[in-house]
Amino acid sequence: MTIISLIVFIVILGILVFFHELGHFIAAKSSGMRVEEFAFGFGPRMVTLFERKGTEYTIHWVPLGGFVKIAGMEPGDEGIADGFQAQAIWKRALVIFAGPLFSFILGAGVLVAVGVFWGFQDFSKPEARVGSVQPGTEAASIGLRAGDRVLEIDGAKISEGRQMTEMIHDKPGQRIKIVIDRDGKKLVKTAQPKWMVQYLDNTWSFMKGDGAVVDSDERDSDIKYKDKLVSINGKPIISGEQMVEFIKNNGDKPVNLELSRDVGAVSVTAKPEAQWVRALGVKWLFPGGLATTDGQSRSRRNEVLRDDILVSIDGKEIESGEKMLATLRSKGQNTFSLVVIREGKIEKLDVAQTSEDGGVESGIYSTRGLLGFLPAPALTKVGFGESIKEGFGIVGRMLQMLMKTLTSKRIKEDVGGPVLIAKVTQSSVALGLYWVLLELGSLSLGLAVINLIPIPAVLDGGHLILLGIEAVRKKRWSRHQMAMMQMVGLSMVAALIVLIFVSDITKIVTGQIPQ
Repeated sequence: MTIISLIVFIVILGILVFFHELGHFIAAKSSGMRVEEFAFGFGPRMVTLFERKGTEYTIHWVPLGGFVKIAGMEPGDEGIADGFQAQAIWKRALVIFAGPLFSFILGAGVLVAVGVFWGFQDFSKPEARVGSVQPGTEAASIGLRAGDRVLEIDGAKISEGRQMTEMIHDKPGQRIKIVIDRDGKKLVKTAQPKWMVQYLDNTWSFMKGDGAVVDSDERDSDIKYKDKLVSINGKPIISGEQMVEFIKNNGDKPVNLELSRDVGAVSVTAKPEAQWVRALGVKWLFPGGLATTDGQSRSRRNEVLRDDILVSIDGKEIESGEKMLATLRSKGQNTFSLVVIREGKIEKLDVAQTSEDGGVESGIYSTRGLLGFLPAPALTKVGFGESIKEGFGIVGRMLQMLMKTLTSKRIKEDVGGPVLIAKVTQSSVALGLYWVLLELGSLSLGLAVINLIPIPAVLDGGHLILLGIEAVRKKRWSRHQMAMMQMVGLSMVAALIVLIFVSDITKIVTGQIPQ
């Protein structure tokens, strides 16, 4: 980690904790509680800045956040009139809840602000720049890093991200030479894009170099996510070249797959179907119905565009390539009414199939070459009102994703601690200020949600639960009871911290951290 990345990491953690504690501070002051100290940092006190209305404002030596010391916080301190314990339950709950609330306000405010001032990520317009490098991939093995700008591929000058990705996609299994710019220095890398084969409505990835693994989302089929391909019709499949050769020779005849799954060996019989259809001036990829080339319609108003997602043709829903072929063949007409999803919105188009487009074509497989990095998306600015709306939309999606992560079986893989945050910060610094602020906003939202986890007497959520129980039972918790619950809570938090640190370090040692 560079000095700059380390400084940014410390600043981010400091802002996160400081703003969270600011919420507790303002709520306590507003509720008439005496705040003895409002501190920036931890550890021994460095300096007292000033004192006002009974509160000391201080700076401590460890610049990672801060803390608020409210009078009368301990059970049994009910006799301190302006202390925490002497207040009504709703006031105490307000003070506790204000921390996560301010973390949410900071996170939402930062995410909306970066959208207003910089714009929003447009993944349909990738830059010719590395956004993140997936661990254990070809990109990681050749040393690509976040922020690297791709200048050339096999001698061809790269002017924009779409050109870069298409050149890589077109060369699975082939050696390519990449010239990149890193901090003003030109570097030359040699790489071999790994095979991705779309077949039987699944994406078979050879990214890890030890055979094909199902890399598509789980659907209602006999083939599952992370299944490893052992053989097809008894023929062992080790490489993408072998798989494609078999598919070409077998055609659309049914196949028997031998798969390795965590429960053991599995045998699946399947019938190959269309994975792409070229029609209406566009090549559509299935499953999903994604348009991969710009439309050739004569009317721009009704033009199909790259990244449109096909929903229906003449009112018939299109779930697969076979359904699209059957629908087109049954119509026997030249003009079709399409419904597509474009940038999240429904669009209705009248599209003509002309003689210039050629006949309808289809294929039972498609291939791509991948190195294992995600391009940095371009930033697109919209109007102020739309920026606010889109910003809060991002906040909502991030909260949904965070809640899904915390309640899923993938929590161990997807949640990280300070070590992982430091690595992410390093990548954000390489990409620029926008990405640093995006990380700050995301982490602040995460802090708001995590602090509401009901771990007793430690996290804010645990304190709120105890206050709720106190309200129902109409009886305060004793000092002994609180001490016992605090011991349990601290033990739980300590165990989580150890697990997270071990997980972070394991991911780094085994190369599982995106670069």
